[in-house]
Amino acid sequence: MVKQIQTLYDYLYQMLISQFLNGTFRPGQPFPSQRVLCQRYNAGITTVRKVMKMLDEEGYVRTVKGQPSIVTYQASPETYAGFLVQGRDEIADAYKGLELLMPIFYREGARRCRAPELRLLHGLADHISDHMEHEELYRQAHAFYAVLLRPLNNQLIMDLEVDSEHFLYTPYIPLPGTKNPFTLTAARLKNWMYDAVCQIEHRQFDDFYNKIVNDYRESAKRVDGYLHSLSRHIPAPPQVTREIHWFHTKGRSELYARLAMTIIRRIDSGEFDSQKYLPSIPRLMEEYGVMKNTASRAVSLLNHLGFARTLDKKGTVIAIKENTAGRENIDLAAPIIQERLTLFMNALQIISLTARNCAASFSSIPEDLLPFMERRLMYANDSRVSPLSIQPIMKCFVQMIPCHSLKNIFQQMEELIIWGYYLQAVDPAFSPDSCCAATAMKELAAALRTRDQAVIANAYGNAFTLVYEDVCRIVSQIPGCSCLLPDRQ
Repeated sequence: MVKQIQTLYDYLYQMLISQFLNGTFRPGQPFPSQRVLCQRYNAGITTVRKVMKMLDEEGYVRTVKGQPSIVTYQASPETYAGFLVQGRDEIADAYKGLELLMPIFYREGARRCRAPELRLLHGLADHISDHMEHEELYRQAHAFYAVLLRPLNNQLIMDLEVDSEHFLYTPYIPLPGTKNPFTLTAARLKNWMYDAVCQIEHRQFDDFYNKIVNDYRESAKRVDGYLHSLSRHIPAPPQVTREIHWFHTKGRSELYARLAMTIIRRIDSGEFDSQKYLPSIPRLMEEYGVMKNTASRAVSLLNHLGFARTLDKKGTVIAIKENTAGRENIDLAAPIIQERLTLFMNALQIISLTARNCAASFSSIPEDLLPFMERRLMYANDSRVSPLSIQPIMKCFVQMIPCHSLKNIFQQMEELIIWGYYLQAVDPAFSPDSCCAATAMKELAAALRTRDQAVIANAYGNAFTLVYEDVCRIVSQIPGCSCLLPDRQ
């Protein structure tokens, strides 16, 4: 059985199909152009054309050269409602997870807003008029949020905002007894924006944060009530347990790096404890349906990271305890290296901003996590931050998150952290004299022993914040790399 690693093509295809099935795209409507789809999903034109060809062949759209594609898929209101109701738990889970993330990003973006952003926010509020259609009002609201996030200079956060906008959108099916959960008036939106700008200008950031948290909670209640009212018009849907994959890092995580991270997770699970060698390159090609180059690069990355060691003409063995990771001759000024380091910094910023809030939601701590973390931290080098030292606390963090949507997001952040291994090539003189992050990681292990939720949440927040600060200090000293710093303080 081939184990699939989701590609951007798979993700885009599934996202669009779900929007046909839930009634977002109605028959006879123009379908978004290829250019719009490229921008909306950060996908290349080849990927979009491939998906469009599939949609045309399967009868979802009709495409005529030189003309806009037209939606041809048609279903009854009850069929649309049935698909929406089937995803009710997913929507509730996503709202719960995003409530722990997005308000923090908006608050931290607001803290960093300067005069240009404030002028834009005022302009967006001023532009709202009673003549605007419902769709225009929503575009205006999302433009407002996008301006708030811009000072964080983090493309992954922008991806999250766009994906949450599309995933949480619930089309209105006007069946008897239902009410549109997204009714919005121009006056209400304008007042909300003016109040928000006033809070930002007066630096009332906690009030602003609480306002957005409340909006998420109220929206979740309205949508759930709407889906409940729809459920009365359809037969009881079958109970389906699905892993939520609504967010995708949009091709920013290369396939071979994701394969390497998948193998690391299998190593952590103990799957290979009784085997002398890790799966061979031909075996990985067969298991995951990937090309030889992808499998070879994944194994090479495992060697660079210190998770494995390839023996000449024999095979690849697990090598964590040998700590084989070391310095290499890496050109940190190379564009591809800088792009990967930027992804590493972006992912680390997301984790550092939200770790405390997410850790406060942990409901239980599995018994086996603490011994695992302590064993792996023993192998990490105390003098510098590396994926080998970050990965064990990240694994424990992801495993304890109660929301499936959040697990999905942070697993993808974990995959991007793998690019931090390039920092092993940095001159040791750039590392802090005293690695605060290493100390914080040990304090985190001690906090987990207490099983006190507040203590654990603070320890996680402190550990990831110090890791991020240590990395920023290192990167700021590397010639030509200060532009990689995502954060505007």
